[in-house]
Amino acid sequence: MLSQTPPGLFNLNLLFPPLTPDRLSRQKGAAMLADAQKITLPDQPMTLLTGATGALGQELLYQLLENRPTDHFVLLSRGSSKKQPDGAARRINKILQKHLSPSEVEKAWQRLSVLDGDINEPQLGLSDELYRQTAERLDQVLHCAAAVRFDQPLAEARETNLEGTRKMLELARLARHYGRNTRFDYIGTSYIAGKRSGVIYESELDHKRGFHNTYEQSKYETEQMLRTQQDELPIAIYRPSIIIGNSRTGETSNFKAFYWPLRVYAMGQMRLLPGVADCQVDLVPVDFVAGSVVALSGRSDTPGHCYHLTAGRDNLISLRQIMDAAIGFFGIKSPALIHPAFLKLAEGWPGRYFLTERTLKTLRLGEPYYPYFALKLQFDTTEASRALQPTQLKPPSPQLFFDRLFRYCVETDWGRKQETPVRVAAALPPEENNLMRNEFGPSIASAI
Repeated sequence: MLSQTPPGLFNLNLLFPPLTPDRLSRQKGAAMLADAQKITLPDQPMTLLTGATGALGQELLYQLLENRPTDHFVLLSRGSSKKQPDGAARRINKILQKHLSPSEVEKAWQRLSVLDGDINEPQLGLSDELYRQTAERLDQVLHCAAAVRFDQPLAEARETNLEGTRKMLELARLARHYGRNTRFDYIGTSYIAGKRSGVIYESELDHKRGFHNTYEQSKYETEQMLRTQQDELPIAIYRPSIIIGNSRTGETSNFKAFYWPLRVYAMGQMRLLPGVADCQVDLVPVDFVAGSVVALSGRSDTPGHCYHLTAGRDNLISLRQIMDAAIGFFGIKSPALIHPAFLKLAEGWPGRYFLTERTLKTLRLGEPYYPYFALKLQFDTTEASRALQPTQLKPPSPQLFFDRLFRYCVETDWGRKQETPVRVAAALPPEENNLMRNEFGPSIASAI
């Protein structure tokens, strides 16, 4: 246990057992809140990471700590309340404990500061003094936070994805006003292509084909806004496709998108799948995306460029191949395919005649995901492949690690069970870990 709280951290001693929130008196709670409002950041250059509690953000945090051993990181995270004013730091601590030993966690905290803030609030929800301190030390913004719900009202999606990014840009501009050479690294999505078809290139953006959901539209508008700022700020843009679990361990903390249809079929809740058998689905493991962002965001020649962190046109997998892998692992029957264009028909009187009410309800719940199983899109990765060539980072085929993904789903009951803490480097037997290095390139996801 550390003997004192490092600057910028909400009462680190309170993060370690046996002290728990329910044992704190009201007086101590008030004192903790007062301490949280008096945070002083270390007087050294910093990288600010948003979205560190998300699936991609967690992997980014691990890999940043490993690959930039002398850097200090500021994590902007929500989570505090009057009853638990160090809640943001507690959330980060739980994430660290999943993969690091107690001594490694303690070591990591010496390089971390947690700011309880919100990208939707003016000045990110920080006090004037703390906002200024952050800007004065800020060398890089790595903006990963986003609202990824597909069914949000457009105004709400814009509030986080567009306006939240604008607020992060304001902080970066203030940092440059204070003399910092601050850069801005933004994680978007390749699906700003919306309802386009064919090959999408990294230099392309504007189109009028429309979008499948408000997530795509708000991220598209955000990238449009960022492009107008590239003369003022060094901005690099990364566009991942559908992010799935860790290629070495199968781990994920997000059981939506790719996982939601997989779960309902694996559990026998539905035997009808809206999709096209030969649809080429673009899946990338979270460790590849995080490793690529860490590598590219640390280089001076990447601002001004956009990178598709996607599977690549020669590495796509068909919906039929995904179904066959799931059928083989879970021992389920092959679902009947229906084109998503006919989904409304299935939900009408023909569906009520042939389908149970439970199946119809499940079909409706999955509507946001079905368009991705009927797309005719391919993302060109020329720029990303060229930039990543020195690192030897390449996205592996999901077929090489589907069993790990599925096994993790079963072992955690699709995220319902508490995960067993596991060290990333030790998650595989030594001989298998070496094989993964050979297949996937250098290991960049080991523990600190």
